[in-house]
Amino acid sequence: MKYHEPKIVKNKKAKKQANILFWKVFLIRGGLFFLTSVFAIASALQLSKLVKVNIFQQLLFSLLFVAFFVVTIIVYKKAGKLKEVAYKALFIAVVFWGSMTVLNLFLPVFVSVFIAGALIGLWLEFPTVWIHNILMVLGLAGVASFFGLNFSPAVAMAFLIIASGCDFIATYKTKYAAVAEKEMIEKKVILGFIIPKDYKNFTNKLKQVKPGDNFAIMLGGEVLFSSLLAVSVAPSGFLNAVIIVLFSFIGCLFGYWLFVTQKNVEGKSEPIPALLPVALFAIVGYLVSILIL
Repeated sequence: MKYHEPKIVKNKKAKKQANILFWKVFLIRGGLFFLTSVFAIASALQLSKLVKVNIFQQLLFSLLFVAFFVVTIIVYKKAGKLKEVAYKALFIAVVFWGSMTVLNLFLPVFVSVFIAGALIGLWLEFPTVWIHNILMVLGLAGVASFFGLNFSPAVAMAFLIIASGCDFIATYKTKYAAVAEKEMIEKKVILGFIIPKDYKNFTNKLKQVKPGDNFAIMLGGEVLFSSLLAVSVAPSGFLNAVIIVLFSFIGCLFGYWLFVTQKNVEGKSEPIPALLPVALFAIVGYLVSILIL
């Protein structure tokens, strides 16, 4: 007679595997978030020694930052048949500029250009998950440090609140967030982090990335907008920036926990506005830093 494993044993094994998977993704997601935030603050501290910001600069860079995201949205909606080319051009522009901003603060120019160029070349010829994520860390950290220094905390919080509202609408009302994510994956140009559900999948090619299978996606806005707030206070209060990063980090992980635990009638996780908990915790972190420091 063939042995059949009791249902309770199967359920225990399934639950154990689910817990292991949760913590793997939890650590990878949190690690990339934290690493990018730290790079952004470190770069901002170096960059703040080279530039002095006035009110005119704050206004100018606020307008540039808004223009950057308006152009991004237009590209996603209007590129048509040239979408893949437009996506790649936008991705390369962001990561090269951001990478150069970070690397050039610590390395000679020619070394910075070589490293950034080599990584982008590898991404174009041998696009793997780990190369993509390295470029995103450098790119987002550079963009956050560059713009964040030119924002006051109030402006940075305003961007956080507005972006969170847009994320909420795009997730629950227009469903544009899901459409944009699907298009980015299809074109193999993802403006965010690719989170493998197993460490060995870091070496997988981008064409193998299929969310819900062995990968999850963390869009760059989650890290970028919270890092803007941390960077905006970094030159005048390093510990304030650290507190904001820690609270944002908790918000990122709390958002993932919400995504995993809330299920629909079919037992599947539904998309959530992931920036919302990050923004909430980042702002709370800023208020806490003011009170205790």
